[in-house]
Amino acid sequence: MDLNELKTRRISLISMMPNNSIAILSSANKNYRTRDVENPYRQNSDFLYLTGISEPNLICVIFKEENIPNIILFRNNTSAHEKVWEGERSDNKHVKELYGFNQVHNYDDYENRILSFLSGKDSLFIESGVNSELDDFIKKQTKNSSQNNRRNYSFPKNIIALHSITQKLRLIKSEYEIKMIKDAAKVSIKAHKLAMKKSKPGMYEYELDAEIKYIFNKNNMHMAYMSIVGGGKNACTLHYVKNNCKLKDNDLVLIDAAAENQGYASDITRTFPVNGKFNEEQSLIYDVVLKAQEKAIKFIKPGVTWNEVHKETVNEISRGLIELNLIKDSFENVIKKELYKDFFMHKTGHWLGLDVHDVGEYENVCFQPGMVITVEPGIYIDSANKNVSEKWRGIGVRIEDDVLITDKGNEVITLDLAKKRNEVEYLCNK
Repeated sequence: MDLNELKTRRISLISMMPNNSIAILSSANKNYRTRDVENPYRQNSDFLYLTGISEPNLICVIFKEENIPNIILFRNNTSAHEKVWEGERSDNKHVKELYGFNQVHNYDDYENRILSFLSGKDSLFIESGVNSELDDFIKKQTKNSSQNNRRNYSFPKNIIALHSITQKLRLIKSEYEIKMIKDAAKVSIKAHKLAMKKSKPGMYEYELDAEIKYIFNKNNMHMAYMSIVGGGKNACTLHYVKNNCKLKDNDLVLIDAAAENQGYASDITRTFPVNGKFNEEQSLIYDVVLKAQEKAIKFIKPGVTWNEVHKETVNEISRGLIELNLIKDSFENVIKKELYKDFFMHKTGHWLGLDVHDVGEYENVCFQPGMVITVEPGIYIDSANKNVSEKWRGIGVRIEDDVLITDKGNEVITLDLAKKRNEVEYLCNK
């Protein structure tokens, strides 16, 4: 990661911290599959945002000193045992220079040193729930603060969630962050295109999943989340991840899958016919979803709120459900009674960044240039829904794109991936 990028983030952080304050954050712990077998390591997003380092067993301390960040890292050099099993990492001197730390100390020394750092500070910003040992240490010091005061030691009176600052910083993406997301999206688009071309009746969901993962791996990227490959009625399960059923002729398959690049996620969903041709009912449902998505995207610009976008989407979905006679009621009642939720039960989208469901408030937040969001309306008709004709049952459609808010409106990052029915069919039969 570019050092100037990291320095800018740290300066932005301390600009939001009061005078005489300190921030402490910890790296994510290793996650074990079984016993000593590790899952792939994923860094705590806030830690990665402020340090750029993707390693376990790190603690970072940031001081506000005359509006200049003084940043200290606790990290151990690679031991002889670790070299044998995990290979050699960069030494502390190199890490200090590469990531712009003022000091790098041994990890085992953090408790003694942090105590002196905390003394006399008014406020402590900390991210709880990441490192239980650090959490316990802070709780202990808080509990014993009155005793420590008698020893000429003063613990910060104000303990504040670091998240309250970082989520605001992370909402607005830099040029670097936008590039990372766009590069992830390009690879994700390649994967979806390949899945469309490869799809045919008789295949299994996991075979399409494998094609997607192949593209990610080939481009040195990871999955941003567990892929959803839901054929037929499985598309109506919002977080379906079993991906183990056979794809049937005349069914749709919904694929929600995307790559992660340097920690930054993309997020794409496309729904297409297994055999390459939409039938009449599938076409009608698909067109309602597409119309709702296109209307929502057109509506997105600086100053607009999430609630307004969701309202536009709900209105369009509701009109479509009424026109298709899937809901037999007036538009006013459908909205008032939220009858649309039987078919469209989730929000229109979410923030996107270092987390696929990125940090940030939703209520009363106006879009600003540099924000990145998803737009993903859907219609899901449960196969057991006896209130609709059998011909509709088991149809699930979601269309999702990644959208960057710009000065002039928005830019659809994932625009190169087909979503109009004729374009989708063309790709499927190419």
